[in-house]
Amino acid sequence: MKKIVFFMLLFFILFPNNSAGQSNDTEAALYNVGFSAVFSGIGAVINKKPGEKTGKVFLKGLYQGAIGGYVTFESKRLLREAVRNDDWKLYWASNILNFSGASIKENAASNIDFWERWYFNIGFNRIEFYTKDTFTVRYKVMPITAAYTINSFFTTDFDVKSSLKTGHLIFIDRKNNQDYYGYSLPGTITLANNIPANREVITRAHEIIHLYQSEDFSLFNSYYGGKLDKYVQRYPLVDSINKWIYLDLHLLVLRAAYLFEHRNVTLDSYYDNYFEHEAKYYTE
Repeated sequence: MKKIVFFMLLFFILFPNNSAGQSNDTEAALYNVGFSAVFSGIGAVINKKPGEKTGKVFLKGLYQGAIGGYVTFESKRLLREAVRNDDWKLYWASNILNFSGASIKENAASNIDFWERWYFNIGFNRIEFYTKDTFTVRYKVMPITAAYTINSFFTTDFDVKSSLKTGHLIFIDRKNNQDYYGYSLPGTITLANNIPANREVITRAHEIIHLYQSEDFSLFNSYYGGKLDKYVQRYPLVDSINKWIYLDLHLLVLRAAYLFEHRNVTLDSYYDNYFEHEAKYYTE
């Protein structure tokens, strides 16, 4: 718990509410690289093996996290091109690049080599690729994301065409009284039924950035990974569950950070929230 409080405080210190957010690609790159490097380095120290030197472990996590952060930045820039062209190939390329960056950051925070484990998510489905020693593929379910996704299937209409085009689960709210164009929940995007045609592509991409932000925070799951491994080794039941379940607890950290950013925001200052500012920066 002390470690969780520490990194949350560090986040609020490094990225205060009154920050203007990105105003150019240099600032955007520095944010993605800096955020990823610092918290990957901290995660690496948390997962330090007996006998390893703290400084060396931190620096390894730092530079691997920086690499992952830069890859993430490029995925967001590529999404900008996808918006301009509305091209399915660019959407999927952006997704692959984003999950590659997120994988590198998770590995850095887990104190393993950046190439050992890769993952790709579609909705609540997480597919992991292990490349150390022998190539292995594993499928896992993210329970929090699954709960939101199931609810979306029951309360809104699944947009198959847009989902295939973008690589994200997209739903349409058929109600006629919406006061929004779209919103994102864990693993899903919902668009309004009455969204203007000239805003649909931009809104969809805006919400994709919010899903990318979720992957930015996925490295925090590595903070408890070492403790979970001990239970896996001790209890066969936990081991069996761990083979099929990926605890997406990073969503709680993301939500806390979003609410902190949004605490003094009004309708006129909506984009003072860093997460909203970033989503707008890459899509408009």
